[in-house]
Formats: sequence, C-alpha cells, structure tokens
Amino acid sequence: MFHFGYGSNLSIEFVQEKLIPNAKLVMKGYLPNFEVRFPFWSEEVQGGYSGIMEAPGELVQGALYEVTEQELIELDDLDVYKDLYRRETFLVLGEDGEFHPADLYRVIEPKGPFPPSRGYVEIMLSGAKNLGLDPDYIEKIEEFHRQSQ
Repeated sequence: MFHFGYGSNLSIEFVQEKLIPNAKLVMKGYLPNFEVRFPFWSEEVQGGYSGIMEAPGELVQGALYEVTEQELIELDDLDVYKDLYRRETFLVLGEDGEFHPADLYRVIEPKGPFPPSRGYVEIMLSGAKNLGLDPDYIEKIEEFHRQSQ
C-alpha cells in the first residue's frame, strides 16, 4: 500500500530513520485541491507542524512510499500522530500519470495557522530538493522557511 508524505515526510531519510524503517520511495505524488498549512502548534519545538487543508486549484506535492498496513498501524500509535493526526485514504496522482489510493495523515482539529518550526521546514525543504519537486513548489517551502521561527 502507499503512504503519501507531504510535510517532514517529504524526506526519505526522516521517514526511514524516525517513522517507517522499511519504507520504499516509489515516486513523486500530487494531491490536487489541497495545500500545506501549519494548523498544529508544537510546544516541544515552539512552532507549527504541517497539515493539508482543502484549497481548490492548489496542489500538494509529495512522495509516495510503499509501506505495509502494519507499519501504518504502528505509526498511528506514535505520540507524534496519536490524538493529533488522523490517517485517511486519498487518491493521489503519481508521476506515472495514474491515481493511486494512498494513506496520509491530517490534523484532527486544525487551528492557526501558526508560524512553522524552522527545523521542521528544513526537513521538508531537504526532502523536496532531493525528490526533485517543481522549483515553484520548492519556492513555497522556502517561503515557509522565511516565516519560520
């Protein structure tokens, strides 16, 4: 099954080191009519964490990872996700031109938006560059970085 990574999960290194050691990057993915915002405040990092919000005409660019259902069940129970994010399935357009069902995590009770955490955005930016996402999209992440604290 697929997991769609769009925030810190743009980074395969982050995903494999902190979340899903056996995740395999398959391809870039695109979620139409949504955008990344920072609707959750983290006291730990004193900054916002990302979530996706409906936004007609916008596009979230990310990574499609091959994972197992059991790996996502374990992820559901991690403190970083539990009670903060809900796993949902969306149809994500792969760079192969096909739509694929992919699970992703959305903030349960969005608030804010909040200024993003600088370290968090740095992980996003590194992942986006390594994936070779569109330059305009990387510029959006760089703008998040300029707004970060």
